[in-house]
Amino acid sequence: MMKFDFSGKTVAITGGGSGIGKLSCQRFAEAGARVAVIDINSTTAQQTADEITKAGLAAHAFQADITDEQAVETTFQAIADCFGSIDILFNQAGISPMGNLETTSYEDLKKVFAIDTFAIFLTCKYALPYMKRQGGGVIVNTVGTYALRYVQNKLGYCSSKAAALSITKSVAVDYARDNIRCNAICPGFVDTPINKEVPEDRRARFLDRTQPMDILINAEDIAQTAMFLASDASRAITGQAIVTDGGTEATLFYTSPNL
Repeated sequence: MMKFDFSGKTVAITGGGSGIGKLSCQRFAEAGARVAVIDINSTTAQQTADEITKAGLAAHAFQADITDEQAVETTFQAIADCFGSIDILFNQAGISPMGNLETTSYEDLKKVFAIDTFAIFLTCKYALPYMKRQGGGVIVNTVGTYALRYVQNKLGYCSSKAAALSITKSVAVDYARDNIRCNAICPGFVDTPINKEVPEDRRARFLDRTQPMDILINAEDIAQTAMFLASDASRAITGQAIVTDGGTEATLFYTSPNL
């Protein structure tokens, strides 16, 4: 793994109470960052922060519903008051519902857009003033490969993630001269607690059929990608969708050697 140094930097991570978000909080803290653990679940957010501080590192938990504009504004003000700056924002929170045009209700669609699109809009919007005031910053949004292509029965998820990618690109272009970079990570199938609910044999068949690389992508892969994009090693990269999917997006049709 690459060695990163975020000493003196504050990173705000949404969805920091579990999964990829939690591991990312730990990794950024280990690299010297002050970590704002944001999650709608106050208990898991506090657990993540406690684990980090017990290791002698800097973290603070912030409970927030990031679909609520007032809550987001208040939370980012609290983060700036707590740590003195907001240098990096990593948006990791999201949901992945099933459904097509017939089976998706308007309420279903509004819910997925609220979490997967509008929350990214809000967190970017309210982190931005602090970054501009400081002379720059970095935003990394997790949008998934379904932002790039449609997958059957994923109407809400695919469309909301495509919109989130468009927001990412707009921030990158509109604020490049403010020394603010904004990129997206597009993970494929990641070994996270929610995906562990998929039966192992079904998961193995799915990956064998769709992913050329014979690996199981994990939270560490995504955390390391986020750290790279947040670091000066990627200083010339902005407005991009970085695909971390084991090669799935690179091929339209993939034939497993096991078939």
